[in-house]
Amino acid sequence: MGKDRAYPWYDCAKRLPGLLRIPAIVGGWLSLLIHGRGHAKIFRQVVEAQLAILSHLYPLGAPYPFAAAYLLSLPQRGVYYPVGGRIAWVNWLRKSFTDAGGALMDDCSVMRIDTSPEIRIDLEKAGGVSTLCGKRLIVSAQWEKLKPLLLKRKIFRRLEHRLGALRPIAYPFSLHLGVCAEGLPERLAPHAIWIRDENKPLIDSNLVYIQTSRSGEKGRAPEGRRALCATVLLHKSPTMLTDLELSDVAKAIIDSLEGLLPFLRENIDYVNIEKSISLSRRSQEMVNQKYRTRKWTTTGINTLSPITPLSNVFLTGGVLRAGLGFEGEILAGMDAAFLAGRERKNHGL
Repeated sequence: MGKDRAYPWYDCAKRLPGLLRIPAIVGGWLSLLIHGRGHAKIFRQVVEAQLAILSHLYPLGAPYPFAAAYLLSLPQRGVYYPVGGRIAWVNWLRKSFTDAGGALMDDCSVMRIDTSPEIRIDLEKAGGVSTLCGKRLIVSAQWEKLKPLLLKRKIFRRLEHRLGALRPIAYPFSLHLGVCAEGLPERLAPHAIWIRDENKPLIDSNLVYIQTSRSGEKGRAPEGRRALCATVLLHKSPTMLTDLELSDVAKAIIDSLEGLLPFLRENIDYVNIEKSISLSRRSQEMVNQKYRTRKWTTTGINTLSPITPLSNVFLTGGVLRAGLGFEGEILAGMDAAFLAGRERKNHGL
């Protein structure tokens, strides 16, 4: 009994550090609402640049949601550098999934989805058609075929309306380079932001998000080389732009980086603009765009529910918790998996 009585105090002690950060988070959020001049204006621009990368919500002049202050507090909790890049995480997750008995299918196309009496998915692969059967379906809210294959049914009208309230306003385009190690400053952080013109909006190629591998990280680049990925935000999706337009964007990225990295161009060891264009187009339904809600959201944490009108269909994807950025992507997946693993009889939006 003594242990049971002590447990609430132990639980409170564990939560105390998080509670102590609340005043700082609230203060940080309030500072985003106050416009200033001089150093205050510069500081605000730095904050806006960070949030343009960390968050999937972009207010376009509206007040930032409360989640913005939480994202800005991330360095206080420690920043982790994924050795091998995020692809290392993806490969680990894929291996864990297959080791647990899961099956991964590449180079296939979903042709039809039935949800009653069980989940049935018709796949087309290599000219043939196969059918997958199961009890529950977890599907990305960003999947390009979600609307034509699932949401056209009357039961999903309300969900379709809620998805329509999240409007993409900026789309990422990434240029991948291989660079000689001496072409990059030693003090350049693995993640950096370069703003070409501080008087212009951050989107439409003005903000460049730079990701580089560490020196000697052979899993991402050969000896004496470093991988560099430069990402900009565009008004239009790469899937809607021509090869020539995206090629001009890629060249403009290299030109703009010379203001920060003067020896970059002469030390580029590998560049394939056509492949970067192809990768950016293929990844649009997997990466998160920058969204804006029709109505201002106070918290920015839960922008969309994973629950659908059908008890055997659940949504996932970073758009569900857009204000939390990359952490929101992880939490959305955990939410959907948790709900799918439970027996729930009553579902609704």
